[in-house]
Amino acid sequence: MADPDAEKLEADFTALQDVEDKIREINDELEDEMVKLDKEYTRKKQPLFDERSKICAEIPNFWLNALLNHPDLQQYITTDDYALLRHLTSVEVKDVDEPETTGTRYVFTFKKNPFFDHTEVFKEFKYDKETGQLDVKGTAIVWKDGQDLTRKKTGKDPAVGSKRGGAAEEGAEDEEEDEDENPSFFVWFDEDELSETPVGEWIREDIWKNPFSYYCGEGANEDEDDDDDEGASDDEEAEEFENEDDEGEEEEEGEEGGDD
Repeated sequence: MADPDAEKLEADFTALQDVEDKIREINDELEDEMVKLDKEYTRKKQPLFDERSKICAEIPNFWLNALLNHPDLQQYITTDDYALLRHLTSVEVKDVDEPETTGTRYVFTFKKNPFFDHTEVFKEFKYDKETGQLDVKGTAIVWKDGQDLTRKKTGKDPAVGSKRGGAAEEGAEDEEEDEDENPSFFVWFDEDELSETPVGEWIREDIWKNPFSYYCGEGANEDEDDDDDEGASDDEEAEEFENEDDEGEEEEEGEEGGDD
């Protein structure tokens, strides 16, 4: 004989799952609409982005300073990179929206420089909308003779770690005569570099959205202020709960005293 309680519980679970599925469908619809809305307003802002780029290009070392003032990204930039980044006139982040793929294209524009003849260097990450498979493309940088920042003959102090690799191991040789990979920022543009994060995320979410703030050295402070505000809000809520508990205890003590 079937247990009526078990049958009712199973029916409740089925009904609950149906409601959850409908909520999930609405959330998916909301996400799709938000993506569409974001793209629409990005198109509206594009003329302003273009105007901003023109102004930034007139300010000496604008993008070099903006990149160096990012507390995380600066660790990926070596002093050797400075000379080339001084020729950087524009940084652009463009959405890639195709029928079957979506992603981001990062474009760095340079004026004439002694390192390479490219006017633009790009890195593009595209994800298949159905499978999520990643396709990475980028500029195959052709460096001028002796100017390749990613492959240089270097004499490294073993007591000083690379900005990406940490401290060098004890007993390392003082100098390396063979070509050795230098942890240059431009390694990110190599075809073997398939990860968009964290470099792409910092450029897209921080540098591209607030370049002037980072140029002025205020970008990181804004992030810290947001964290402080969240922390302060949590502290205020906790204090409110403590005050409510204290008031409740005082009321209980008062009632007990009245009973006596």
